[in-house]
Amino acid sequence: MDEYSDDLLPSKSARKREVDALQDIGEQLMNLKPADLARLPLNDALLHGIEESRRITSHEARRRQAQYIGKLMRGTNGDEIEQALAALTDPLRHKRLLDWMERLDGCADTRAAQPVINEIISFYPDAERQHLRNLLRNYLASRAPEGVIPDDVTKDKFRRERRKFYDYLNELERHAPLY
Repeated sequence: MDEYSDDLLPSKSARKREVDALQDIGEQLMNLKPADLARLPLNDALLHGIEESRRITSHEARRRQAQYIGKLMRGTNGDEIEQALAALTDPLRHKRLLDWMERLDGCADTRAAQPVINEIISFYPDAERQHLRNLLRNYLASRAPEGVIPDDVTKDKFRRERRKFYDYLNELERHAPLY
């Protein structure tokens, strides 16, 4: 006969910590913008609960709604949602984009920039390779040649093309799924 063991079951305190953590994640989800919510792997019931929280103004009612969202998360893939939420609020996202821009600044032509483009496309599979190449070509062509002092028109064109390229990378980042 097997002996009963409590060692395999989590303690009541551990269960409460887990419930509190899910409630905190629920509160974070309630504060996200709809565009960011669309990037997370949420089921319909969870999305509906979060949408309901948008119309609630009472502090106590919002707290209860966060508890309800935490309860819904227990029945779903809470770890996956937590990882996606962490990726969404990743402070290194902006640094990664700036790093790519800095590496592209050091490239002499589009062939030298190809490894960076391949890295961007592998990171964002939805990126349009041809559009990315066109933006890169315009960006690199707008730079003043070595040793030539650029005039104001050249500087403005360079800034404009650099901004277009960065905006496209930022758009890819904002719309990339996190799961």
